Amino acid sequence: MSKIKAVVFGYDDVLNVPEDWETWRADRDHLAARCQMTGEALWQHCFAGPAWRMAVHGQLTEAEFWMDRLLPLGLHTEEERRAFVADLFDGRMIHPVMRDLVERLHGRVLLAVLANIEVQDMATWLVDTHALEGFFAVVIGSADVGLAKPEPAIYDLLLRRLSCRPDDVLFIDNLRSYTAAAEALDMQTVLFQSPLSLASTLAARGVLTPAAPTLPVPVKEPLPGRPVAADRRAADAAPAWRGSDPHE
Repeated sequence: MSKIKAVVFGYDDVLNVPEDWETWRADRDHLAARCQMTGEALWQHCFAGPAWRMAVHGQLTEAEFWMDRLLPLGLHTEEERRAFVADLFDGRMIHPVMRDLVERLHGRVLLAVLANIEVQDMATWLVDTHALEGFFAVVIGSADVGLAKPEPAIYDLLLRRLSCRPDDVLFIDNLRSYTAAAEALDMQTVLFQSPLSLASTLAARGVLTPAAPTLPVPVKEPLPGRPVAADRRAADAAPAWRGSDPHE
């Protein structure tokens, strides 16, 4: 196994993880009840159809995507839709343990993000929304390039931008279809389970010296089932759709 020279993170449910899954699901259920739906039904309504696939390929803007998904639920104005989306994603942020891992990895290996996301100019958005400036050598948002995981072309693009051999890259994501596509190109992979388990895995692989993350927090498991292309985040020019991490 080659020495790891680059570590690549998925975004949603990898970097961006609720600190308390139980509370987040309960809040989602409460919000969905306003639309006479369960929380999971609302999630599938938003993220398991053709509109989402178009959005992550850059064929719909964020505003167009949320109008398509939320107008049928009775949210007629953009102001109403923005407020609803902010409530839907309240409690989702860059997990403190994941932020700590990024800070510890920075300078040891190249860092990158590969995300299925409808945000345009994701690199700038990560800085503006999450204060992640200067950490990532490569940021690829699907809407920026018109490609999405698990399409092989987006992994090829990642490798070209990293200027790394596939077996020098460790790719971390929460869906088996995403990691399998990376493995098909000979990348090393980790199927993400939780921030703390990832910290242990990175230490075991020699990417980090064994040490507990400096900001441990409880994480409710297991992760919820996700539709394919399930990395989600909506932001727009000002005002942002979902706001910033609360500690910024």
